Amino acid sequence: MYKKAIFFIVVVHLFLVCCASSKDFTLYRKGEVVPKIFAFKNTWSAAKDFQQLFQKATGEKLEIISQKSNSLTPIVELTIQEAEDFGLKIENEKLIIFGRSENELLRGIRYLFSHYTNVNQFSINDPSLSPQREIILPDNISKAEEGFTYREPYFAQNFDPAFRLWNNTQTLEEVWGLWGHHMGKFITVTPQMMAIINGKRNDEQLNFSSSALQKALEKAIKEKSESDPMVKKFMIMPYDNDLVCQCDQCLALGNTKTNASPAVFHLINQLASKFPELEFFSTAYVSTETPPKEALGTNVGIMLSSMPFPKGIVIENTKQAEKIKNTISNWKSITKNIYLWDYAINFDNYFEFYPTVSIAQKNLNFYKANGITGVFMHGSDEGSFAAFGDLKCYLYAQLLNKPNLDLKAQIRLFLENKYPKLGKDLAEYYFKIEEKALENNKSLDIYGGIKQSKNKYLKIDDLNKIINKINAIYKDLGPEEQVAINPILLSCIFQKLELLRTNGIGREGYASFNPENSGSVLNPEVTALIKALKKLGAALKIEVYNESGFTLSHYISLWETNLISKPYKNFFYQKPFQVLSRLDEDYSDGSLLNDGALGFDDYYNNWRICTVDNLSIELNAEEVKAAKTLQLHFLSDEKHKIYLPEKVVVSIGNEKFEVMVPKDQESLNSRRIVEVNMPITLPKLAQKIKIEVKKSQEFQKRAIACDEIIFK
Repeated sequence: MYKKAIFFIVVVHLFLVCCASSKDFTLYRKGEVVPKIFAFKNTWSAAKDFQQLFQKATGEKLEIISQKSNSLTPIVELTIQEAEDFGLKIENEKLIIFGRSENELLRGIRYLFSHYTNVNQFSINDPSLSPQREIILPDNISKAEEGFTYREPYFAQNFDPAFRLWNNTQTLEEVWGLWGHHMGKFITVTPQMMAIINGKRNDEQLNFSSSALQKALEKAIKEKSESDPMVKKFMIMPYDNDLVCQCDQCLALGNTKTNASPAVFHLINQLASKFPELEFFSTAYVSTETPPKEALGTNVGIMLSSMPFPKGIVIENTKQAEKIKNTISNWKSITKNIYLWDYAINFDNYFEFYPTVSIAQKNLNFYKANGITGVFMHGSDEGSFAAFGDLKCYLYAQLLNKPNLDLKAQIRLFLENKYPKLGKDLAEYYFKIEEKALENNKSLDIYGGIKQSKNKYLKIDDLNKIINKINAIYKDLGPEEQVAINPILLSCIFQKLELLRTNGIGREGYASFNPENSGSVLNPEVTALIKALKKLGAALKIEVYNESGFTLSHYISLWETNLISKPYKNFFYQKPFQVLSRLDEDYSDGSLLNDGALGFDDYYNNWRICTVDNLSIELNAEEVKAAKTLQLHFLSDEKHKIYLPEKVVVSIGNEKFEVMVPKDQESLNSRRIVEVNMPITLPKLAQKIKIEVKKSQEFQKRAIACDEIIFK
């Protein structure tokens, strides 16, 4: 009778442990069910990791065993085995977590805890976390395969190994043995490896049919993969230009003067067959935009850049959608491994919020439905700052794993955890700008000025509200939250200054206009904002704010020198005039020439760019009759192919006056603003004034940039 009772108790216990419902598995119940961790020699470190996380979740320190037991106690088995990355399953009353490496096993452990316990990347360091009394798992537990096979949100936060483990992301520094246009750093390039262009060797491009190049790559790939077993991917691509090798071997493979794909992918196939355990990629870029006719190996793939695709818009709603589908389809006919290189910030202004995550969510689903299997989401480099970069890194990490998740919930989760007192307000502001950007069909480029942001989502009233909210409770924040909020406050202040600057003189501008003396009166907000910008920039040690290397200190000096200490004075301010020359399509608003919005050395804000023609305007002399001087400012920015004009010609009646624009060596080779002054005397009977800005003969097809035409 006693044995029967014991048997009955055991059966009931098993029923309670394993069958809380027909689909549940009780891993832990305080005082009743406490599992043990079974680890092999190569998973012992992962077992210690599981032990620590479990103790954080429940307060219970589990025993780690190395020999299998017939005990009725649930077992957590950690094992390394062949797999794509990691997985979870319940089998024979055991929870098995497996991965192809120890690193993948650690990802699997974090997947379990973040999905089924109170321990996650936000609570892991919370000393007040309450112990969990039970952990119930679904009997059919597994890692959901909803996302992309390659997931990299390229932001500073993703360089942290702990972030990558919690968010199941990769990083090119860890996974790629060769990336981008770095072939010359990966191997020693010899003359035999150089392209033949017009019958001569050219060291600006490679010969992809060169046996010497193939041998050197094979040697380097073997050495790299042996020294670093985590490296699994190699990018084989031409140098960054449109040159294509025209040697006999390359031509025989199918190269043309513009298409290098035949030779490039033939070489990649050779490498892929030599190293079947590795993956090889190239890019659909310049000379390799056309897919090769040769079928690609199963371990060969392509990375498409979204650079030619619409930016800041839901692609499915654009005219280019079919073309993009066809591009992907053409590559899909020869490979199943199609990655996307996409972009997530404004590279001309790291302080710009660029709220396009909601748009990206729809685009990621579009890409996935059409065959994209991996995504490199280009944000900020490891040492660079990006506004809301930490939030974006987290959101993109979640989206690349699960494209259909509730984005609003994730925004709220992240911000309210990082900013206990300000999280709700920040979330509301970020919701608003994301929604405005999503609902607005205008584009938002990854290189460009603030005009598109103003047209898309950025409103000064909304910005004022969040700045005022932060300032109102700043002193009440804890030290950690103050440190955390400072980069957002810095971004808000910078954007506010940019709105004031680009709005010029007048409503919501940096100054108002006094008609009595035809001069400006500085907006009193400006001085306080500049002071705050200086203080925050110095405290955070954030100096560079765009890809071109612009610095905050230089930006502030331009404000102080050109706007604050030198009031704007112009008899021509907002006076009517006629543009006689053809204007560029993207710069058709002539009012930029007398709106009081002075240009700094960023060409994309406040400058009138003229490429198709010289600049020529005509105005009524009566409008500026008190003027003694004509003043113009021009931008020299050779990097962006903006050159100083040759001269300014002014016609008043039958008289012509001209002044040459100074062109010393510095102005030709650096980015700077050049001021031109011309003394003028207006005859009493003068009716019209014609101003012509003439390009240099050598730069007729290049751009000139002028901000204001000033009569004073």
